[in-house]
Parts: sequence; C-alpha cells; structure tokens
Amino acid sequence: MRRNLAVGAAASLALTTFGSAALARAVDGESAGPKPTSTLALTAMPTPTSANLPVPGPTTPMPTLAPPAAGAAVPALSWGPCEEGVDPEYDCTTLTVPLDHTNPGGQMIGIALVRLPADPSSREGAVLLNPGGPGGSGFDLVSAAGVALNDELGLAGRFDIIGFDPRGVDRSGGLRCQADVEIDRSLYLDDTPDDAAELAALQAVDVSFGAGCLARYGDTLRHYSTDNTARDMDAIRAALGDQQISFVGISYGTYLGGIYATLFPERVRAMVLDSAYEPTGDTELDQYITQLVGFEEAFANWAAWCEEGTECAFAAVDVGARWDALIASLDAKPAKSEDGRPVNQVVMETATISSLYNDLSWPALGAALAAAETGDGTALLALADSYEGRDDDGTFDTQHQAGRVIRCASGIDQVTPADPAALLAQLKVAAPRFARGIDLFDLRDSCRDFLAQDVQATVPAYGGPAPIVVIGGLNDPATPFRWAQELTALMGPSASLVSFAGEGHGQILTSSCVTALEGAVITELRLPAPGSTCEPDPDVPRPGFWDEIPVPFGVGGPVEDPTIDLLLGLTASDLYSDVWYLTGSAADVEASYVADFGNLGFTVAPSIEPLPGTIGIPAIAPDGTTVVVIIIPPEALATNDDLSEVADLAPPGQGFVVVAALADP
Repeated sequence: MRRNLAVGAAASLALTTFGSAALARAVDGESAGPKPTSTLALTAMPTPTSANLPVPGPTTPMPTLAPPAAGAAVPALSWGPCEEGVDPEYDCTTLTVPLDHTNPGGQMIGIALVRLPADPSSREGAVLLNPGGPGGSGFDLVSAAGVALNDELGLAGRFDIIGFDPRGVDRSGGLRCQADVEIDRSLYLDDTPDDAAELAALQAVDVSFGAGCLARYGDTLRHYSTDNTARDMDAIRAALGDQQISFVGISYGTYLGGIYATLFPERVRAMVLDSAYEPTGDTELDQYITQLVGFEEAFANWAAWCEEGTECAFAAVDVGARWDALIASLDAKPAKSEDGRPVNQVVMETATISSLYNDLSWPALGAALAAAETGDGTALLALADSYEGRDDDGTFDTQHQAGRVIRCASGIDQVTPADPAALLAQLKVAAPRFARGIDLFDLRDSCRDFLAQDVQATVPAYGGPAPIVVIGGLNDPATPFRWAQELTALMGPSASLVSFAGEGHGQILTSSCVTALEGAVITELRLPAPGSTCEPDPDVPRPGFWDEIPVPFGVGGPVEDPTIDLLLGLTASDLYSDVWYLTGSAADVEASYVADFGNLGFTVAPSIEPLPGTIGIPAIAPDGTTVVVIIIPPEALATNDDLSEVADLAPPGQGFVVVAALADP
C-alpha cells in the first residue's frame, strides 16, 4: 500500500486547473483569485444511479457531549504561513503532543498541520485526512489537493480541510533509521542472488534497518503506533475547539479511522473510509498472500488490456510471457538509465507494481517496458523511484522507514509462520510473478529486530450513530474487497459499504460516483443505500469540433510518450486531451489560441496561472463544452519543482502545450 492517491509531481497541475474553483470562476467571469467555493463543477460528476443515491430521511442525530473537564489543558493552534512551495491560501502550524500519551509530562513531538480554512461565516467543523501508507503524508495530500477536495466533495467552504503528517512521518519527527545513501545503495539489490556473498548482502540490508532504528531511537519506537496517532488526531480536534471531527482515510488511513472511532466514539461526526484495510482478522496465510494475489490479478487485467488495445507499446499475443522474458533478461543483464544507474529485475518489478495501483498508469508501464527491451531503462527507473519515494538527488521521504515502524508498533505486521517452507511453496504457486524474489529469510517477524516484544493489534469496534461509508474496490490490488466487508462489519450499524467495479486503489477524486457519495456523507450526514455499487466513469469523447482548432505556429508535434498523461494527471474520464511540444514563444502561442478560439465562436475567459510560470486559457465552445489550453514553457519546467518529472520528457529548450475538453458538468 505504498502510494494511495495519485496527487504528486505535476498531477497537481490537473487538480489545480481542471478541477479547481479558480478555473470555474474564470470561465464564469469572476476573479480567479483564491477562494474555497465554486459555482461551476468542472470535473464530470455524473448523477449516481438510483441504487447509489443517499438514503432519504433526516440527518444523523449527534450525541450530546460533555464539555472538557475543568482545568483540562487544550492547546491553542496558531496558524500562519506555510513552507515555501505551498499555496498562500493554506495555513500551517505545529501541534505539540506527548510522545507517550500516558506520560504527558515526558518527551514531546510536533505534529505538522496544513489547513485550507473554511469560510469563517459558514464554518461547521473540520475534516481531517490521512492518505495511507502507513507513513503517507497528509500534509502533502492536502497542500496539493485541498482545493480539489473542497470542490469535488461539495464542502463549499463549510469545513476546514486539514492534513497532518502522522508521528514519525516527514515533518512530524520523520523516522530515519538509515541514511539516504545507505538506502540508495541497497534499494534495488538483486533479489535472486547468485552466490553466498550476494545472499548475505541482501539479508544484511533487512537486519541493518532494525539495528539503525535501535541505535537512533531505542525503545521509543513503540510509541509510533496507530493508536497513538489516533490520540494525536483527538488532540488536533481539541486544539481546534471542535466537539467532533469528520475524517477521510484512504487505504491504511481507513484502519486509522477505525481506531479513532474505537478510542473516541463520541468524537466522530462522519467518516469516509476509502479502499478499506482491516488486517486484524487475517490468518497467518492471509498476512502473506493477500496482496501478492491482488497484484497477480491486477497484472492479469493489465496484460489483457495490453493484448486487446492499441494504446499499449508492450502489446503481444501473450503479454505475460513477454514480461517474463524481459524480467529474466534484466536479471541476467541489467539495462541502463540516462543517469547510468543499472535497471535490473527488481526495478522492473517495482515499476510494475507501482503502475498496477491505477489504470491511468497502464500505458506508461507498457512504454517503459518496451523501452527497457531496447536497453533503455530510464522510464522503468522513474516509475520505481517514484514508488519508493526517491528524489532525483538520491534523497528519500520517510514513508518506507516510518511505515515499517508504524506497522510493527501497531501489531499489524507479519508474524513468523509455523511452517515457513510450506508457506513459501503456497506463495510461489498462488503468485508466481510477485512471489518470485521471496525466500525463507523473508518469512519472519522482522519487528523483533527493533521492538522488545510483540504488540497486540487493536481491533476496530464502533457502534455509534455517526455515518461511515466504506469503499471497497472489486479489482483493488492493494486492499481487496474482503477487507472492506470486514471493516464495515466492525464499524457497526451506521456503516455502509459501497463497491467500486473499476480498476485501481483509492477512488476519491478518481471516481465521480464514489466521490459524490463520499461528499454526501460529510456534507449531509447521509449514507448511501445498502448494496450501492459505482461503475467506472466513462471516457470523455472526442468533441466534434476538435479538428477545427488550429495548431498555432510555435506548437510542434504531438507527444507520443503516454507517461506525459500520467505525470500531468490527464485522466480520460475527466477530459479529452492532446499534448504537444512547445517550440516557440509561450506568449505568441497564447495570443494565437485566444484569437483562434474567438474566431470559432468560443467564449474566452482571462488567462490564469495554474502553476508558477504556466499559462491557462479557459474557454467555452459554442456547444457548451469547457476547453482549456495549458502552456508550460521550458522556463517553468526548469524552475518549478512540481514539474521536475515532466521536464525530463521535454527536448532541450522546449515545453508542452495541453489542449483539453472537460467532461460535461
């Protein structure tokens, strides 16, 4: 469950442009300045089928809560400007909490918070978010997608949208048991060692993590648990001065939400638990096999798509066989990337896994595999590095390191099996591709490398009245539908299960049907009807006027690499788009599109700046279709961190032009 919501790098360009209030107001003729409300939905939000409509009736009654105990210390939050790179419409602060909540006078830790504030005149409360992991940054999620979440969930500025880095993650005392250089050196070690020395090196990596954790943090590691993160969440609620909070959790974040509801049942207003994760009921076999089988099934779906369609550069009569041949070839002789780093079978497997989280990544995976067959592993390495949280300079975020500690401190990591050899044989049969590199050494409780004793996981158990919607994907490789069913049962009679019939992991802001149902729970306290199912959004069709739009001087040929769609967040269900190279002056191209749109009878709004240095031209076609042109000059690619991955696809001195038609609102 590494990456749970595709909001990163230049995907924020699509979120802040194609799904933002700024563009909506620009097309409507209003100011394009920051504002947390929107009068026009730009991302397609088809009306759910009758089976998915919120249950009619009164809103869920809220319990009467006692005021805080006399003399209880409730810290006040002092919000201020955020770090460089965060939009100024967001506020940031740090809340200090005890590392050990049973010892409030002991060691403290700071929890980093970011907020898209509600309209003070209509504020009803706060929505806290966690993107999963464990170890994912809620700060990064909200600072990139807070405006889109406000718009698409229909929050209309009524709620503070708050992201936080959980204890041990990045800005909140991020755990670093190993130095970046040590991680980088061992990240893609050959998992099929050819001799005893290679085997020893591989095993030493795992052991060294535990040794590093003990050396740096000692017995404090036991405090980085899900239970304590839930207690931190309640400290955030108290510091806000709110009697209750609403919560959106994705993947592991659904388990965190379940634990919060278990520990603080009266403090729950509403919950969205998307791509549910409930590990406490797993058997020994389940712990090891569940996700392996999930990714085998997702791989089969990708391979079938690649064999049948025209968008896959890795197409073959038997894509699985072609993949098997390539991974064996890279094991024997790694390819090279542009920076000289080797690209072996571990890189290929990691890139494949990362691309199976969302079918938006499928074309990019096919193109990367095809390039690797020619000896160029650059694209595969980029996919793998993104999944591993590695930046171009060889530095890492803390997700993997923090995630291992959090799982162990929470008691939700794997146990040592009673019969490792028998279990290994089962895994090899059930998941021949993704269990390929597993050996007996991997089948152990590695938590004992840095925790003195086993931890008993807290089982979610909630029976209160707050509405809770649980989303389970029928084709989710990382969190299978079984977990959604189990978590729904544990969350009591006020929980409702929604199944998503499409591909991928994490459907908020991805499925319009799911997002609409989730928004209704937060804004109206209304649950979906029992048995609700959401189908995938249809692709936006090519507009009939598309060929009438001229290609101005200064716009070169089309970008053929499908990775560009992935990096820019150009989802076929949200928009129909073409991407071109920018070869001339951005200002001249902007002027040409404005003039051409006018000649075609379009209504053209003033240009906006989706990201620093970029130009957005919003317009409405005569048939009512919203059209957007985004111009990304080479200067913006060179200076904007959000565009660093996109910059790698541009020839020297060139940029990109995106022309997109949005789905009907």
